Amino acid sequence: MPQTPVPGYTPKVSFDTFENPVASMFSFTLRAKSAGYKRTRSTRVFLCASSADESGREALDWSLESFVQDGDEFVVFRGIEEEVLDKDHDLVREDARALMAYIQAKSQEYDPDRKLSIILEYIAGKVTDALDRLIALYKPDSVVVGTRGRKAWQVGIGKGTMGSISRYCLTHSPVPIIVVRPERKVKKTVEKRRADPKRGTHFD
Repeated sequence: MPQTPVPGYTPKVSFDTFENPVASMFSFTLRAKSAGYKRTRSTRVFLCASSADESGREALDWSLESFVQDGDEFVVFRGIEEEVLDKDHDLVREDARALMAYIQAKSQEYDPDRKLSIILEYIAGKVTDALDRLIALYKPDSVVVGTRGRKAWQVGIGKGTMGSISRYCLTHSPVPIIVVRPERKVKKTVEKRRADPKRGTHFD
C-alpha cells in the first residue's frame, strides 16, 4: 500500500528490506518533500530519534515546531525489535505510514510555508547501531533525542530505554546532541524549585 498523499507534500521513492533475508539491515524507509523544495549547498540535515512514547513524541514535536527551518532535511528514526518482524510486516508498515502522515500534518500546522524534505526510517535491531549507521549515512548537523519515557524506546518489547539511548548519543555521537525533556517534566521541576523554601529568588 503506497503512502497516502498529504496536501503540500509529494511522496518519493521508498525502500523496504523487511522481506530480504540477506539484507544487512532490515528497514522500511518513507520519503516526502514539500512542493517546491530544493536541496542546496546550504541545506541543513537534522536527525530526530523519536521513540513511540511521550518522550519521543515531545522530541519530534519540538523539532517540527521550534527547530527545523525552511530548506532543511529532517530525518526521523524509530527503532523496532527484530522479533516484531516475525509477525505481520504490514502492521509495521502501516504504523510507519501513520507516523509519516503525522509528521507532515504537524509540519504544515506549525509552518505551512516551510519547505522540507522528510525521511522516516523504521529500522529493526539494536538502536545504538542503527543510530551510528544513520549518522554515518546522512551526516546530520545535529541529532535530537528525548529523555527516558514511560514505555520502551523501541516498538515492541524494548531492550533499551530512551535514557540509555540519550546517554549513548551524548558520549559517542560525532555530531551535537539536543536532548528534549517532556514539557510536563520541565514544569514539574520548575514548580518544585519554586516551592523550595531554601531557594533564592534571583532566578525568578
